[in-house]
Amino acid sequence: MGLDVTEIGMGGLFIGLPKATPRDEAVRVIHRALELGVNYLDTAPLYGNSQQILGEALEGRKGPYWLGSKCGRWDWRTGPYRNLDAFKKQFAQTLKDLRRTYVDILYIHEADWAVYWIDQELPRQTNHISPDGVYDYASAPVAKFVMWAKEQGLAKHLGIAGNNAHLLAKVLREIELPIEVVLVAYQYSLIWRNAREFLLPAAKEKGAGVVLGAPLQQGRLAVPNRQWLQKLPEWMDEDTRGRYERLYAIHDETGLSLADLAVRFLLADKDFSTVIPGPTTVGQLEENIRSAAAGPLPPELHARLDALGRVFAGVHGVDY
Repeated sequence: MGLDVTEIGMGGLFIGLPKATPRDEAVRVIHRALELGVNYLDTAPLYGNSQQILGEALEGRKGPYWLGSKCGRWDWRTGPYRNLDAFKKQFAQTLKDLRRTYVDILYIHEADWAVYWIDQELPRQTNHISPDGVYDYASAPVAKFVMWAKEQGLAKHLGIAGNNAHLLAKVLREIELPIEVVLVAYQYSLIWRNAREFLLPAAKEKGAGVVLGAPLQQGRLAVPNRQWLQKLPEWMDEDTRGRYERLYAIHDETGLSLADLAVRFLLADKDFSTVIPGPTTVGQLEENIRSAAAGPLPPELHARLDALGRVFAGVHGVDY
């Protein structure tokens, strides 16, 4: 990424959900992040009131900081993914909510969805691209929109975002847009390694930075849940169960929180630009910053965590 971003960024998903964070607390989290030197903040129209909260919190605040938001990501079955005016209308609301005249990074949200790139009868029957598919990216309304936004000075840099490292890598290699950054969620954590396996090589080829979102898997790796080891949730197979069991044993031995282990483990990998946890309180934010300041884990501990890694071979869906 051509931007000088801090290794810990601020993910804006959870602060936009009223049940997660009261608005005044959400504003305090953002203010505290800036006080602690965090200079990358991420949001999206999909994230509840996140854009409005960031707009309120950042108004009158001088940088340097970088703010990224996204376009698209309506209901994939019926959303207006092939309508240029719909993208412009959505983005106009984004700028209004953020109280800004531009964003630093504009991402195509779920860029691995075929709904952006091909016409389908409504309601659509599929959303993800095929790993072997051929797509006319250049003629898609979203491609025309993001280039228009960049040419108008409404977006300084362009990116793609999504939850599937394998398919994002395909889009990054094939799309003829000046993509400078890829944001991938859920695909690199204490358990999963898909971003390193599939996406990082493509990003290096294209000279794009990689932002790691949801490193705690939306809470699944925030605190131990030992009930899962007794009664497997729907998303957990026996192989993943064994990895969680070994992770919990490491957690017990070290006395470090899972969040601390996760942040320090991920930040040891310097091939990634920034990690964006989604703190909902000032305390959670400060814990993330303390973890980063503590530096890498001891080599033996890092190696044990690295051995937990799993690559999900499938290419469809969100592979937690």
